[in-house]
Amino acid sequence: MASPPPDAHPRAKSRPAALPSPIVLTPIGVIESPWRSVSDHCDYKTPARLRLRDDLLDALKGVEYFSHLWVIYHQHRSAEWLRGRGWAADGTAPLVLPECDDRSGQGVFSSRAPCRPSGLGSCIVELLERRGTLLTVRGLDALDGTPLLDIKVYVPQFDAFPGALTPLGWASVLAHDDDATRATRWLHWDTTGPEFALGLRAGLAAMKRLGTRRNAPGLHSRLAGSLFFAQGWELATGCTPLRATLALEERDSGAPPWEASLAGSGKRRCRLALHRLDWPDAAAVMAADNRALFAR
Repeated sequence: MASPPPDAHPRAKSRPAALPSPIVLTPIGVIESPWRSVSDHCDYKTPARLRLRDDLLDALKGVEYFSHLWVIYHQHRSAEWLRGRGWAADGTAPLVLPECDDRSGQGVFSSRAPCRPSGLGSCIVELLERRGTLLTVRGLDALDGTPLLDIKVYVPQFDAFPGALTPLGWASVLAHDDDATRATRWLHWDTTGPEFALGLRAGLAAMKRLGTRRNAPGLHSRLAGSLFFAQGWELATGCTPLRATLALEERDSGAPPWEASLAGSGKRRCRLALHRLDWPDAAAVMAADNRALFAR
């Protein structure tokens, strides 16, 4: 039997007719970060600090035994960021990302853009050290002086979903040298991370051999490998099943060798076959020489 529509839910009549009134949140501390301008490039590697209020010292008991934390903060300079990007002259967060962005047409809730309608930002960070109410972390993407609203321990059994999927084409390779690694967020996943990174490396290598660029007119490809491998390839090349420019034959790690083929608008084509799939993690894939990755 089909579930009733939301309006027909038996508890629907007890729901409030209007949204709650605006709320006021009291920061638990402040973020001390090397990123002071909205134009600064966050590399997710440079340490930052979470300075909590002194009266919250007891609330931090035991936090040092965890390797990672969730950090919730207020995006207090989002209007400045929006104006700097040319997204909104009045600093109002758009509901749909504008044409000037690679993610154009996506709703803000289907993006990671730092312009949330609620003004809340979140990030998973690595806890490096705790000294009293001062926490040193790595991986934070907030500006210096950002109001800190909450922290919560990251528990892999609850918070990690290695099989989680995102639409092919959701993100794009940016302009920074280490974006392939940054895009993986160090890929906490033990198995899917290397596959995604292999797709990134294969796509970047194929484009270099062809002398082409991401999303070049006429670019199309065929892959044999896992879905995560295909996601990495799509991130690098822009080829996607949504535009019929990527055909994927799904294979697991026990199937015949994974392969990739990229062609442009002319007759030139680049074919790659992977030497091996048993890489320990994404970082090892990103550091490997092409000769160690590909058979041709």
